[in-house]
Amino acid sequence: MIIAVAHSKGGVGKSTIAFNLALSLVKHTARVELVDLDLQRTITHANTFRSKYNLKPLPILSFEDLKSYKEYVMRDDDTKISIVDVGGFDSDLNRFVIVTADIVITPVSASGRELLGLKRFREILEKMSAKTKTTIKAHVLLNNINPQKSKLEDLKEYLSSSSSFTLLNTVLRRRVDYDYSMDEGKSVIEYSKRSKASREIKSLTKEIQSIIKENDNG
Repeated sequence: MIIAVAHSKGGVGKSTIAFNLALSLVKHTARVELVDLDLQRTITHANTFRSKYNLKPLPILSFEDLKSYKEYVMRDDDTKISIVDVGGFDSDLNRFVIVTADIVITPVSASGRELLGLKRFREILEKMSAKTKTTIKAHVLLNNINPQKSKLEDLKEYLSSSSSFTLLNTVLRRRVDYDYSMDEGKSVIEYSKRSKASREIKSLTKEIQSIIKENDNG
C-alpha cells in the first residue's frame, strides 16, 4: 500500500502531514515506512530527533532516480504502508509516484494563490490520466486553514467541479503544535494527546484507514 502526499507546489505542508500520518498509522498497523523524496529532507531531519526523546525512529528511505524507485514499487505488498513525501515540483519521478500510488493526498490552503497552484496540479493529473488511460484522482486535504475561517465555499465549489479531486472531510487548521512537535521529532499526538491538532490528525488517520478499507474491498 503506497500513500503519496503530493503537490506540484512546495510549501503546502506535505512533509508535516506525511510525518504525522505515518506516526499515527504505525499505532494501528505493523509496518509503516516513510519515503522522503522532498529536496529539503524535512522528515529525515525530524526523524533524527526521536532517539533523543527516547522514541523509536521510523524507517525512512530515499531514492535519487526513477529506476531505483521503480524497483521499490515492484517490492510493494499489502503487509506494509509506505507513505511518500513527494517533492514540490514536477518531474518524471514524482509523476511515477503519483501514477503508482494507491492513495494520493494533496494538501491545499484556502488562499487564491493556492487555488492557482491546485489548478496547475489538476492539469498534470489530467495529462497523466490521458497518458495512462485511467482516472487519477487526488484526495484534497484542506491544510493550514485559519481557525477563524469557516467559509470555504469557493474552494469546495472548484473541487466539486473537477473529476481529478475528491475533498477529504478532515480539515487541518493552523496550529503551533505542528511546528513545535516537528522540532522534537514527534507527531502532534505524541506532543500533546488532547490538543486540537492531535484530534485533527486522529480524524485524518481514521479517514485514510476508511479509504484503505474501501480500496481493499473494491
